[in-house]
Amino acid sequence: MDYREIIYRQYAAKFQASGYQRPDLVAQWTRAYRCFFRRWLPPSPQAAILDVGCGGGQMLQVFRALGFTAGQGVDISEQQAQKARAAGLDVRCGDALAALREKENHWDLILAIDILEHLDKGAALEFIRAAHAALKPGGRLILQMPNPSAPAGMRVRYGDLTHEISLSPDCMGRLLDLFGFAAIECRETGPVPGWTAPIATLRWLLWQVCRAALMLFDLIETGGLGNAVHTRVYLVSACRPAQS
Repeated sequence: MDYREIIYRQYAAKFQASGYQRPDLVAQWTRAYRCFFRRWLPPSPQAAILDVGCGGGQMLQVFRALGFTAGQGVDISEQQAQKARAAGLDVRCGDALAALREKENHWDLILAIDILEHLDKGAALEFIRAAHAALKPGGRLILQMPNPSAPAGMRVRYGDLTHEISLSPDCMGRLLDLFGFAAIECRETGPVPGWTAPIATLRWLLWQVCRAALMLFDLIETGGLGNAVHTRVYLVSACRPAQS
């Protein structure tokens, strides 16, 4: 039996933190991802959104809290899909690549949060190709993945036995460009300030100091600032051109 099959069978119970459907955590993630996704979200609340590798539906709950009503998800783990459906989400068990290939020119937004690192190199390239075809012209792909360029990036890269690859922001940008994506932008997933959350604001301020030190390190070593993405996990957005 393939090791991934053994792990994915009980992924939700054995390899994920519990309690991720708690309302307070959903509110916390919503506040963070509202900031992370700024200017990336579809204009219509009825936008066709597909969360590939959605797990227990964490991001679908965030999008529901942000006012989007047509989110769907697919995950290879039936255990995860059941948890998501129990939260009232439209999620089914299935393969990520197969889900992308089902419909072409259909989705306004495709999310792949913490999934690309679970694929081997060939499957990762096929995933990007299939996502491009599945998006409507002008649609957007958002990926989240470990950042091997970050000081603590390898903790995430090797924190899960099913992780196969780890792509830097620069490498990810070149791959997306290779398959026809445009408007490629990488962002950090660091602390988010909040007027009602003074500890979060303090963390954000301290992170700015850490970022400045890391950028100075890059400047001294290489003469440039690098990609300026230093969090251990990062986001990348890319659009299928409106005329493609």
